[in-house]
Amino acid sequence: MGSPPRDIDIFLSTKFTHLIIGGGTAGLVVAARLAENKDLVVGVLEAGQADFEDPRINVPGRFCETLDTEYDWQFATTPQPGLNGRTVPWARGKVLGGSSALNIMTWNRACKEDYDAWEELGNRGWGWDGLLPFFKRSETLHKPTEKQQLNDQAHYDLQFHGVDGPIQTSYPDQYGASHRHWHKTLENVGVNINRSHFSGSNVGAWTTLTSVTPEQRERSYSANAYYLPSAQRPNLLLLTGATVQKLLLKPTEDEWTATGARFTHGGEEHSISVQGEIIICAGSVQSPQLLELSGIGNPKILQEAGIDVKVNNPAVGENLQDHM
Repeated sequence: MGSPPRDIDIFLSTKFTHLIIGGGTAGLVVAARLAENKDLVVGVLEAGQADFEDPRINVPGRFCETLDTEYDWQFATTPQPGLNGRTVPWARGKVLGGSSALNIMTWNRACKEDYDAWEELGNRGWGWDGLLPFFKRSETLHKPTEKQQLNDQAHYDLQFHGVDGPIQTSYPDQYGASHRHWHKTLENVGVNINRSHFSGSNVGAWTTLTSVTPEQRERSYSANAYYLPSAQRPNLLLLTGATVQKLLLKPTEDEWTATGARFTHGGEEHSISVQGEIIICAGSVQSPQLLELSGIGNPKILQEAGIDVKVNNPAVGENLQDHM
């Protein structure tokens, strides 16, 4: 009697219409949404492992305990001139759910002008008006009690929130004693209280929402909110412990077409071909890195690294700003 097929064997033998590289914050959202279409077959490659039971991930009060652990890629910045040459740890999630499994669960939005600037650059539909319906679609707001609104300045405007989305958002049920004074303190020095900081302006003083379930007081993130409800769909396959090395590109006339990916799993190298689309969701650091490793990027950088240039795009990997 033969052995049952391994996960890797099943994954490699599946004919995918869509391959998603990275099972993190964005990748699992895209995977779950695509898999709603039964005519599609969706594969997800994730370098980390899945862990739905670790209290370091699930318990809000233990945030940051996952940093510099097996769940973290443990990156560091280059020496920063503004910090007298110091390097700074740059945490990125290496676990199913990505950095949404590591972050401090602050649920917030940028200002309207930030998103409108994306659209002004030519990205149709990526302005505030185009994105707001999807922001709302992603969350279920659990409204604060009257006591929370009064004591904790936990304000909201329901027209800018969702009520039946996967991510559960709520206000904490307790704060430190100083919290009750800081809004008034800021008002006294000219900083106005913002009672609707999800409406397109987060300027002013406000109490933030958190991506925490109000009953269980557990983290709500892409792995348990998007992937788990979709995990039993026969057209969605996940392979963890799979680190993608590069895209497989095929020349077509004067262009290159991505046809698959090369990755390592269990100490072995594998290649997989895809009939349809490849979607890179490897995060703000490794998405451009993967493009560069595949020959897509600034020719000067690629040539210095000994990588053959396939697509000349000097914008890859540039202009990233992050807070540490």
